Amino acid sequence: MKRLALFFAGLLGLPMVATGTPATDSQEIRVGLPPDPNAVPLFILEQRQDDLLPDFELELVRNPAGDPSAMRAMVQDGRIDFAFFNLIGGVRFVEGGLEQLELVAPWVWQGIYLLTPADRSEPEKADGRQVFAAPGVSTPPHVVTERALGARGIEPEFASTGAGMALLAQARHPQRAPAGIAAPEPLVSLILHRQEAEDWEQQWAIGLDPAEDLEDQLDVRVPLGAIWSVGDQANQEQREALMDGVEAATAWLTDPENQEEAAEMAAQRFDTFFDMPIPEAALLRMLRTERVTWEPADDQPTRKAVDTYLREVFDIEPPDGVLSQ
Repeated sequence: MKRLALFFAGLLGLPMVATGTPATDSQEIRVGLPPDPNAVPLFILEQRQDDLLPDFELELVRNPAGDPSAMRAMVQDGRIDFAFFNLIGGVRFVEGGLEQLELVAPWVWQGIYLLTPADRSEPEKADGRQVFAAPGVSTPPHVVTERALGARGIEPEFASTGAGMALLAQARHPQRAPAGIAAPEPLVSLILHRQEAEDWEQQWAIGLDPAEDLEDQLDVRVPLGAIWSVGDQANQEQREALMDGVEAATAWLTDPENQEEAAEMAAQRFDTFFDMPIPEAALLRMLRTERVTWEPADDQPTRKAVDTYLREVFDIEPPDGVLSQ
């Protein structure tokens, strides 16, 4: 699966370098990312870049809160060459006229879950009750979960909650806890770890994998996270090198023999890079239970998955250029 940048740009009908614009000679690759499942392989690639990205220098640019306006500003100002964030967020940017953004590949296919109280873990118990959506409504954790539950005839009332200490404070007390929490990794693993380590009065369990539910309903995989290229900021060699490096980092961190070291690296960088302390044990559990899937896909299934996801889950017509005709 080498040379994935070329492969996916071809299958999705996207140009590798803007016509008439010379490619940059820079040996630096700047990548913007929020604190979500996209970050883990990039932290590994950063820490092991001498082996996995030997001819380039990787610079990670943080978007601490996963703020769409901050990511848009990074793209518009040319501060990054690539952006790793959710597929629908990028599509909304393209719809809004952000012409610099080009889809390279969807690659995060799992990593959103509905947490429900451990003593009443059936999703049906959330019907008509409040469910927190982290980091907020209209984000993939909210919309994907809402669609999956709606197909079952379950209609909770979703409320924005953020993904910080306020959410954890409410989640630990039965009197303040909602009927469910729709959240991405690694927040899910953080909650499950802390409830055990701190003996929370309110205990949680994974009540539903909404992406898996939607896959069964739609008969396609659900593409959550994606790799985006920022116009002609990077040349073909940089794109190839980054995709090869990401592929190698993903293979390394999903090898059971490397997962303890991978969790240690990722925990350190979530703390120092995002100021988001996540215990190593929580990330190790996330890796060992395979709650996140990082995997660029094949030609026709990828087109179909992106098209179906946008139309059926978000009611969006794929913008021109996102998919090949």
